[in-house]
Amino acid sequence: MANLPPSPPLPPLRLIVGFSRGSASDDIAHLIAKPLGEQLQRAVRIERLAGDNGAHGALAVARSAPDGNTLFIATLGTHALAPHVRKDLPYDAQRDFEPVTLLTQSPMLLACHPSLPSQSVSEFVAHARARTGALALTYGTSAIGGAPHLAAELFQSVTGVALRHARYDETQKLYADLEAGRIDLSFNNILSMLPRCASGKKSGTLRALGVTSAQRCAIAAHIPTLAESGLRRCEVSNWVGLVAPRGTPVARVDAIAAAAATVIQGAGVSTALNDAGITPCGYTPAAFAQFMASELERWRPVVAKFAHH
Repeated sequence: MANLPPSPPLPPLRLIVGFSRGSASDDIAHLIAKPLGEQLQRAVRIERLAGDNGAHGALAVARSAPDGNTLFIATLGTHALAPHVRKDLPYDAQRDFEPVTLLTQSPMLLACHPSLPSQSVSEFVAHARARTGALALTYGTSAIGGAPHLAAELFQSVTGVALRHARYDETQKLYADLEAGRIDLSFNNILSMLPRCASGKKSGTLRALGVTSAQRCAIAAHIPTLAESGLRRCEVSNWVGLVAPRGTPVARVDAIAAAAATVIQGAGVSTALNDAGITPCGYTPAAFAQFMASELERWRPVVAKFAHH
């Protein structure tokens, strides 16, 4: 039998991130890219297509060839909140994508600049209520209609405080202003927020006040939940997953999902995630499809009530 020529190598897998450096999706992409490539025996190339609150990258993937060579880092914001926030959203979160796997779930962290005289959420609420009009405290987000923005909207609704919104085009610029005291607070992903906060004997630039999860986060057990502070309707769990263009072959989707689950549940990555307060997942495509559909429905009435953009 004649020897068959070797199969040509697969092209690099494009892993599209819709947000800037320092965002949860970018952090997770860089954590999984190398081991995912090793599992799939092909190169994985991260591409940031930031802009339009993640819609720029999502649309690029939705329009990509459904050949299993392009993936998008989907988030709570891009696939459960934006469809309700924006009437002009250029993609359909369900129709235009194949669910691959849920990678992680994590709480967000409310942190403020240490110049504020607030050592707890209750003290912060009292201080914020006293700052009205032009003196109102300012919070920053890098995406209108994203999880940090909605968490701040929920917080204002539950507490009755009025905060001013500072919109940034890059997460790193937000953190630079927050650490410099040019804005007062932010709800943001715990992976990038926690290292910036003072903890025990460790010095930090920011002061952590509360987490948005139902229970305390193991890696930040000293930080109370918002519910413990009396705010029982402020729970927000941020999530990150993988989706492919609609029509991507089932075999490709299943193979990528299995490889991603192996990576996300593997000792090295899962330890790094747990140490950062993030829960590794690794759902099947069917389970992730059901999860995304339920999230889309869960946030519909919330966004209708609280989103103002």
